[in-house]
Amino acid sequence: MTDWTNWFRHQLQASGDAFLWAVRQIPPDYLLALPPDPRYLGTWEPARHVWHVAEYDRCIALPSMRQWIGEALPNGSNWQDTDQAWAAVRHQSLEEHCAAFHAVRQAQIVLLDELVAVDWQARRETLWGEKPLAWVVTKTFQHTYEHGNTLMQMGLWWEHIERAIAAKRAAGTV
Repeated sequence: MTDWTNWFRHQLQASGDAFLWAVRQIPPDYLLALPPDPRYLGTWEPARHVWHVAEYDRCIALPSMRQWIGEALPNGSNWQDTDQAWAAVRHQSLEEHCAAFHAVRQAQIVLLDELVAVDWQARRETLWGEKPLAWVVTKTFQHTYEHGNTLMQMGLWWEHIERAIAAKRAAGTV
């Protein structure tokens, strides 16, 4: 494969679009609610997934891509992925979290234009050890799909799981 930038441009755009579409499949009343059963939908509110991926892209993925245009190896210390950090931004609207994700994803896509002449298979030190740029960008859209899958499951199954739990309670089996 010789046209790395166009291929990754498509992957970053497609995974970003799918991620935003997935969160919009979740009823608004659930966006800041904990899932009804963590065995199936995890332990985070849907909006936290959006914030988490946006912050990962902003603090980890984008700076890691910038290494290939001469910037320093990021140390990841500016990524505060904690319950306390989430609590500080939880009040922001879903649209604000989605806009933050969209903005950083577009910055990644624009950065690809500066990476046209880069050897995408050349390994260098990264936050994950010695990896090529192709691996770093692949990790970015894998992470997006990972959380997008959870959001998709929330959109598809949340109400079904709630009804199943209510039925078990009504039957006295929970």
